[in-house]
Parts: sequence; C-alpha cells; structure tokens
Amino acid sequence: NNELNTLNGITEFKIDQKIDNNSVKRNVIIHAPEETIVNKNYPIVFFFHGNGGSAENGFILEDLVNNHQFIGVYPQGYRKSWNLGQEQSNADDVEFTDMIINELSKYSNLDINRKFAIGFSNGSAMVNELGIKRSYLKGIAPLASQLLESQIPNNSTNPLSVYQISGSKDDVIPFEGGLSVVGHRFMSAHKSVKSWAIAFNCNIIADINTINSDTLFSYKNCENDHQIIFRKSENGNHDLNGNHKMKYEKIWEYFKTIN
Repeated sequence: NNELNTLNGITEFKIDQKIDNNSVKRNVIIHAPEETIVNKNYPIVFFFHGNGGSAENGFILEDLVNNHQFIGVYPQGYRKSWNLGQEQSNADDVEFTDMIINELSKYSNLDINRKFAIGFSNGSAMVNELGIKRSYLKGIAPLASQLLESQIPNNSTNPLSVYQISGSKDDVIPFEGGLSVVGHRFMSAHKSVKSWAIAFNCNIIADINTINSDTLFSYKNCENDHQIIFRKSENGNHDLNGNHKMKYEKIWEYFKTIN
C-alpha cells in the first residue's frame, strides 16, 4: 500500500554505519510540507551542514519546502563534520549518502531522478566530493568552499550543474586558493569552477553579470544542457555576508530549470 510510504511533515530515521569498527547510528531528517500534494513527486534537495553544525541547519530551507518546491533531506555529520581527510570524523560519508538514497527509495512521493545537494563550508567540500564520485545528483551548490586540490573532475565525471558561491574576503577558505586554516589545500575559487567547466566541455569563457553587489560568472553550453555558475560574493566573508535564505532561493530557481 503506497499510502504508507508517502512523506508528510518531518520524518527522522537512523542509519547504521560502521565507523572505526563500531556500529554507529546516524541521524537523517526528511523535511516535507505538512500536507504534500496528492500524486505530486517532489524533487529532493540534500543540505550538508558546515563543520560543527547539525542536521537541523537544513531547516533554513523551510520556506521553499512549505511552498511545495521540494522535499529536503538533512543528514547529520559524524562528530558534526564531513570526512574529507582532515576532520574529526573517519566516516565514509559518500557511502552514508548512498545508504540514505537507498532509504529514500521506500517513499512514493519523491522524484528520485531529481536530486540536488547544497553544502556550506565543510558541507560544500562534501557536495563537491559527491559530484565527482557519484552520478546521482543533477546539481550541486557548494557555498563558502572551493574544490580541494585533490578533488579533480574530469571527462569521466558525470555531468551536472554547479552553483558555487565564494567570498572574495573569506578568511577561512582562501579565495585565491592554497592552504587553509582547516588543514586542506584548496583550488582558487576561479580555478575550481573552471575545473568543472573544462570537465563538462562548457564554453570556457564565462558570461559575466551582476546580481545585487555580487559578480556572476556563467559557463554555458555544457554537456547535457548543464551550466556552471560562480557567484563571487564581493567582499564576502566566510559567512558570505549572510542573507542565506535569499541565496538558497536563487540556487533553487537555478536548480529547478535543470532537466
């Protein structure tokens, strides 16, 4: 009976994962409108919190969820972080995401072919990792972080759309690249987006526009009609000068045009 498997409101579940030879129960929040529209299959948007954050940080998307745009999936990082090699956690977070997606297949009102991921800071490195290592995301939005020097998309990477936002005065993730206080080495913000654009055979010269006081670089005509967008938060700090809800609205406007 499919009725049993329709998502409404907030659902929490635990995933058992082996970390350092221990079985750990990891929390995931699924956030749907209180009453979903009958027979509507909702796109899925993952939200990966920053280092020290929690799954509940995903509720910043609540206006979009309540507006029936998508169903949000907010995983909890082990030890409040995502493991890219320098963190407190030894968890395999790519495997963890695979396990979550497996769980999502049990629900009837999800459009399982339209999955997107937004990440902030450490969570941003996580969505970049998923974009490179997996083919199930249509689009990612890495905020306040660029690709690590070790994260290199290439022409065997499954094409997807990318909306990267970096602050030109970020004091945590260096805009010009190099070693960060978090222990990782990052590409520069521009090299990061260009790496995606080259991998997916996009126009290598970006169209440049302004949005509020930010500069928008768009790399168009990528494979499978994807697009790589880089929003440079002019004088933006690591918090990208706030106003996140509006940024997420813009990201969603962009994601929902992706086939």
